Amino acid sequence: MKRSSVLAVTAIIIITFIFVVSSILPSGSKNEKIKAVLTGKEWLNLEFGSDRLELKGKTTLVVFWNCSSVASRKTIKKINEWKEKYGAALQFAGVHSPEFAFEKNAGIVGKVTEELKLKWPVVLDNTGVLKQSFNAKTVPSFYIIDKGGRKVFFHSGDGEYELLENALREALKKANPSAVLPEAPKSSFAGICFVSTPDFYCGSAAGKIANREGLGAEKFRNYKGIKEIPENSLALNGKFKPTREYLESGAQGAGLLLNFTATEVNIVAEAGKSEAVLEVLLDGAPVPEASKGKNLDEKNQVKIKGAGMYQLIKNKKKPAKGVLSVRNVKGDYRVYAFRFYGCSE
Repeated sequence: MKRSSVLAVTAIIIITFIFVVSSILPSGSKNEKIKAVLTGKEWLNLEFGSDRLELKGKTTLVVFWNCSSVASRKTIKKINEWKEKYGAALQFAGVHSPEFAFEKNAGIVGKVTEELKLKWPVVLDNTGVLKQSFNAKTVPSFYIIDKGGRKVFFHSGDGEYELLENALREALKKANPSAVLPEAPKSSFAGICFVSTPDFYCGSAAGKIANREGLGAEKFRNYKGIKEIPENSLALNGKFKPTREYLESGAQGAGLLLNFTATEVNIVAEAGKSEAVLEVLLDGAPVPEASKGKNLDEKNQVKIKGAGMYQLIKNKKKPAKGVLSVRNVKGDYRVYAFRFYGCSE
């Protein structure tokens, strides 16, 4: 082989190696400099009159989350534990990244932070500026920022808490080698994750239904029920109007049927006026007591008021499976999405 050919092959191998290594390394391992301050017009849990949080000078965990994301809510409970555990040594900052218009409402987000006992600063990123700046593509997403304002670790999705906590500890040790940290996390059983139904969106912008006529134009129409609903699919039965973000019922008995597999099923919805009452059945029968979500009452009904996420099904060990039907027995309602979760506890 000619010398020039050997050099060319060697160069290709080196370039390929660099590309592969750079692609598998987490972005946080590249010590990227990021925006050294979080700014926003609306904050929760921040000192009155302030509109920014400095990221330099202190190790910080920045969390992008969303109030109608099941994974976000579960993650925040873990972060609250770390807040208690590491105290003042670690700064926490939340960035609320809305998916629906109602999630830009500070009152709604504030209610969820109270429910989750979230007491660290949260900025409402209603324009998406911070999401773009950090290149945060999903929620939840986590960024560890060192004292110099560099991103030293990145992780997305819930779970793998031991990995994330160890990265936090490493960052704290680098910031202060003499620091005495609490006991390191111990490996523990974190539950089994099963293949589950992906989230359903109900608006015409991202939604899809099994009915042959599809969502169609933004006007009320009577959707005919279908006999067999494919797995991981949503079907309508009754009078609905599709909009870009949600489906709006137009008569009593307007129902949604979803063929699903999940340990947890939540509906993101709001009442058309003051209150809507929805009847929820599993395979045409009342939901078993062991599978009832926290918002489902003894009559297999859920009362919908303000916009938010309501839990319908909750199994601790194994996924529930079947056709879940949801129909209004009082008042009209708007449904934005169904959120599913697939892990045991």
